[in-house]
Amino acid sequence: MIFNTKESKFNKYEGHDFTLNNWLTHWYPQICDYLDLDSQMDVASLETIMKEYSSNYSENDLKLKLQDKDVFILAPGIYMEKEFDEYLHHKTSKEEILICIDGATSYAISKNIIPDIIVTDFDGKIEDQISALEQGSILVVHSHGDNLNTLKKHLPEIVSGNFIITTQINPLPGSSNFLGFTDGDRAVCLATMMSAKRVFLLGFDLGPSIGPYSKPSPLDPIQMERKTKKFEVAKSVVNWCVNNGQRIYFYKNQTKSN
Repeated sequence: MIFNTKESKFNKYEGHDFTLNNWLTHWYPQICDYLDLDSQMDVASLETIMKEYSSNYSENDLKLKLQDKDVFILAPGIYMEKEFDEYLHHKTSKEEILICIDGATSYAISKNIIPDIIVTDFDGKIEDQISALEQGSILVVHSHGDNLNTLKKHLPEIVSGNFIITTQINPLPGSSNFLGFTDGDRAVCLATMMSAKRVFLLGFDLGPSIGPYSKPSPLDPIQMERKTKKFEVAKSVVNWCVNNGQRIYFYKNQTKSN
């Protein structure tokens, strides 16, 4: 495992097979209970969205893009800028895949870097993500019970680019469930499911603070407590990927060893 999750409520699931059935049977119900989520809101959100939209980029094409590649996942943590700058300095291969997590997209494009893939639920600066989409990024857009109105507002702006709609429940035709809960761990699951060669994590602090690119405004204490609980889920999900054979490294540790 890559995170210490011995005290986590989700530790017992980390050794399970990496399957949608295990996600829906074990992980997702426990997450709903832990965070007091109404699963029917997730259902309603997905059903509403899928009446008008459908993914236009296939899972097969995504696998062709990621399979056997080194995948670098940039999350908007407190050390994101430093680690991404180091990554750009050491980057040597054009075969690497860059996945940006939601708000991290804004920092990447400020460096004139267009990510290959953006995993988002539209928490970050959406206009930057749409700009990246127009320049070739694939948008993996997550539907859940809390962002229906945001999706209804902005999905019309992305239909001219390549996008996939994802969910954390049983997917409907035209949507996908790549497993995972937060944007960060869902990106790791995506790379795992698509048989990435190795995964390198940048900006994955998952600690008591959040970076300036994580949310458009500071979190109050109650929101921060909830965010911390989500981080607990994310750590166990990443460990789940490791326990199912995915090679995952913290980029900061990798650069220290070079």
